[in-house]
Amino acid sequence: MSISLHATNTGLKVEANVNILTVKGVGSSIYPRLTFQVKLNISDEVGLHLTEKIQAWSFGTLSGELHIDHEKIADIKTYSLNSIRSSKQNHPTDLYPNIEIPLDVRRLEWIEQKRSGKSFEATLRIDLHVQCFGSTQHTTEFARDFINVSSIQGDISFIVPDTQWREQVLPGLGYGKVMVVELPAVSLDACAALSHSFKALENAQKQFSFGLYDESAGSCRVALEPLIEHTDKGDGSGKTIPKLKRSWETKLGTATYQWLNSSVGAIKEATNKPHHSPNNHFDRLEAQLLLMITTALVSYAARIPT
Repeated sequence: MSISLHATNTGLKVEANVNILTVKGVGSSIYPRLTFQVKLNISDEVGLHLTEKIQAWSFGTLSGELHIDHEKIADIKTYSLNSIRSSKQNHPTDLYPNIEIPLDVRRLEWIEQKRSGKSFEATLRIDLHVQCFGSTQHTTEFARDFINVSSIQGDISFIVPDTQWREQVLPGLGYGKVMVVELPAVSLDACAALSHSFKALENAQKQFSFGLYDESAGSCRVALEPLIEHTDKGDGSGKTIPKLKRSWETKLGTATYQWLNSSVGAIKEATNKPHHSPNNHFDRLEAQLLLMITTALVSYAARIPT
């Protein structure tokens, strides 16, 4: 969808839109940048008295900002159009500036939290410098006299679908790339005994791929439930606390049991964060690490079923 921009004192009419298909992530985690192409359709504004004086327009530098929910994310890299339009041209001028927006890890995590598994919605606020020229008293054939300098300004809203964002943007920004870790094979009987955990992990992976990081962490918590039993807290309150099943100690030995109990407890406590505070959420890296560690723990448990 094209959006009309403000072109005060230029005698121009400008329509703009972002080419969604060109939105890409580049630079990986070393130098992450968001890139895309903008189309500017420029024509003379009919009936404006300035068009009688202006003989040509020179389009210079393009600057701007990227906004999400009215909050500035980053400045765009200044772009030079270096293009001229003549008033004798009886058809629109199409310009295609390539927008580049430098990012960093902090901004990327903030963007992913705001996106929260949905399409990426943003606004590009641009400012394009324009110089207006008119004919001299000696010749009307060429534009020679400088009349004024103005600018073309406006907000261009655009939406990148969730699927495109995950498949074509995030990998280029260093996201979506994983290190494959081979886990030991386990028996089918063991898998059946922990089917609840494996289904929860499968669901966690699916939610993670959709960018639902809180939900993914919550599913990791569910995956650990078959490994846990509730024991008396021991303070006379009658309350219980979750601990790794005691039957594991005789099979693993005290030292291994204590290590595994601490590991399971740490993951269970970490995945509990969004359940107690609406203000605490997981970013992509946290959810990815929780999913990896939980998968390793469940796979280890499946080798020694209790």
